[in-house]
Amino acid sequence: MRIKKIECIPVTAKFSKPFPMGGGIELGSAGIIVKIHTDEGIIGIGDSGGTSAWYRGESQDSMMSVINNVFAPSVLLGEDPFNIEKIVARMDRAARDNNQAKATIDYALHDIMGKALGVPVYQLLGGLTTEKIPLGYVLPGAATDEVLAMAKQAIQAGFRALKLKVGAGKEEADIENVRALREMAGDDIELFIDANGGWHYYQALMVLKKMEKYNLAMVEQPVPWWDIDGMARLRAKIGIPVFADESAQELSHLLAIIQKNAADGFFIKIPKAGGLLKSQKWVSIAKAAGLPVVCGCMMGSGLEAAAYTHLLVADEWLSRLVHENLGPLHIHDVFETVSKPIKDDVAINVPRYENGFLYPTTAPGIGVELNEAVVSKLITPGKSPTVIGK
Repeated sequence: MRIKKIECIPVTAKFSKPFPMGGGIELGSAGIIVKIHTDEGIIGIGDSGGTSAWYRGESQDSMMSVINNVFAPSVLLGEDPFNIEKIVARMDRAARDNNQAKATIDYALHDIMGKALGVPVYQLLGGLTTEKIPLGYVLPGAATDEVLAMAKQAIQAGFRALKLKVGAGKEEADIENVRALREMAGDDIELFIDANGGWHYYQALMVLKKMEKYNLAMVEQPVPWWDIDGMARLRAKIGIPVFADESAQELSHLLAIIQKNAADGFFIKIPKAGGLLKSQKWVSIAKAAGLPVVCGCMMGSGLEAAAYTHLLVADEWLSRLVHENLGPLHIHDVFETVSKPIKDDVAINVPRYENGFLYPTTAPGIGVELNEAVVSKLITPGKSPTVIGK
């Protein structure tokens, strides 16, 4: 089997409600759909999820450019799609960073292999460790009334953990949101906060000392991504576990954080790590240090969610904690997909979200079919799909 053609489709899905995040307002999820065609008629698909220049530095245009101009002609065309380790290594040599683009190729390659062998991708990653993934619901850094209303809906839908975005507005508002959430939710609901690197060291120290009494399960990335030393100092002075996200991108970053005792755990996003194959290595480093790993997402479609879920149900270390694979829920403004099935996603069969849990797809490959009619409607205005190969 050989790769003969690569398609890139730029798509933008608008959120049903704007989502404050990263110091701005996210209005939608702009990414790419990739199709890798083989000479045996098997087509692998992948969804990059949304792009955020402030998070990883990639964009819809940059992903399409590096795939069309670098990966497709010099790495992919003519290659056996089963050689995923070889292909990923060659992409790493061909282009520094660009992990989100690399991850999208990785998904499509795993999809091809699963389809060819007649097994879901989780079987390629070690088999089922668990049959469902517990999820935490992510709340925007909005007005307290809005935050509480969303939190109540999430708890009623079965979520037993909530994560609040902080660090982009006034510190007093963040503290009040945390206080109000703890009062409303009680002690049985886990509360996380995520600053996305929005505080400097002293701000983080002052705010988090005031939040200690609210029994937070973790603070994610309290200081800028580059300030690993500051994160280590902060961790030594507060009573809230510190998890690294933006600081923990490449494998070498994990080693630096571990060596400096700068975190109590890690947040992985599979595009940040560069795909399923590289994520397994990423998680192994964390496991070797005894540090737990929580998985977030890039607010993508049911296709992106399905790809993530295969790793989450296969990896025993990942299966120990709650995760945040919520992309299609946020895009379509629902809390589950059983009584409110999603029909206008790029995936015809969005993975099942029920009672605060996410279930893996079980069909061969990623287990999702593209909704071509929806994909054609979501093509980003002013941009066109591209095809490399024949």
